[in-house]
Amino acid sequence: MTLSFPYALDFLANCLVGDRIPLDLQRFDEMSGSGDGRFWSATMAQPLWTASYSLYAKQAPHARELNAKVRALDGMARTFYWADPYYEGPASGVTAGLDSVTVSGIRTDRGAISLSGLPPGFVLSAGDRLTIQYGSGRVYFGEFSEGATAGTLGNIADARELRPYLPFGISVGATVRLVRPFFKAMVTEFTPFASYRGRWGDSAAITILQKP
Repeated sequence: MTLSFPYALDFLANCLVGDRIPLDLQRFDEMSGSGDGRFWSATMAQPLWTASYSLYAKQAPHARELNAKVRALDGMARTFYWADPYYEGPASGVTAGLDSVTVSGIRTDRGAISLSGLPPGFVLSAGDRLTIQYGSGRVYFGEFSEGATAGTLGNIADARELRPYLPFGISVGATVRLVRPFFKAMVTEFTPFASYRGRWGDSAAITILQKP
């Protein structure tokens, strides 16, 4: 079960915040080698986004509410949509006119895409993030590894590198979300807010992991 989108972004993602949120890709690679110094590596599973961070102290009623909401996720049984509260959109600062962006091409290895529906002259930067919803409730979350500038028709025709690689369920024509992108997350570890004198709750921490 996934909690509703408004609940996730307007409550959990806005309240479960701290000074720093180190979002990173957790990889599942296996390495082997030979006696002559050669090595091989293989990706055993799709990389997943994860973050582990401490939470700001809250007034006691709010702290208890957050504890209850996180516990209602039943550990890793339920997921919710999570957005980085410190990331709003592309590095260019442009957020208008991005409601109709779509995938116009996918490279054969699915490690790069081209885009259409952008504002003319829009500047895409390495590090810009995106979300693509597809299939039956599935969500792709990635970041561009190289930038480009949209032409006068709002297209970036040359495929731009992105990671992780695009799942096979995504095809040309899929809608791309560039403003406040999100992914489906589960809580793998949670240290609840502790009661603190002065009617505050503190010392909370959380680890989230993307649900593929």
